[in-house]
Amino acid sequence: SRIVYDDAKTFFATVQEPYDVIISEPSNPWVSGVATLFSEEFYVRIASYLKPDGYLVQWVQLYETDMSIIASIMKALEKQFPTYAIYSTDNTNVLIVATRADTLPEPSDQIFAASTLKKELAVVGIGSLGDVQQRRIGDNRLLAPMFRAYPVPSNSDYFPFVDLNAP
Repeated sequence: SRIVYDDAKTFFATVQEPYDVIISEPSNPWVSGVATLFSEEFYVRIASYLKPDGYLVQWVQLYETDMSIIASIMKALEKQFPTYAIYSTDNTNVLIVATRADTLPEPSDQIFAASTLKKELAVVGIGSLGDVQQRRIGDNRLLAPMFRAYPVPSNSDYFPFVDLNAP
């Protein structure tokens, strides 16, 4: 594995190789300028940097926002990543695991084989695969119809619903 900590736009401007996993941990969607990291255009760009069966993992803060903002984000995401699952990290944040592949595998207990990762997971109260599964809110089959039912547009750089409504 090779882990890179850098500004994504700067890093990907110089790299041509596709990745297995990209983790996006932007600030709150309502912070000025951050909403573009939850837009259709951002997800198109990220998809181009991933292998066809690669994963996007994105953290989304839920506090100081409402479901219409999340629906707009998910509508944008699902255009490039139609297969996803959403996990609760705590009462105010979620983690989206998404792929362009047809299926998203279930989490594996292999994550507990690495002692360093096992210790890090224990810090946040995850000691078993059951703890991971308990945090699963739902997947695209369950949640996409709900998000689509919200009368909001897909977040876009050209129609910035999140930027205009989240604050």
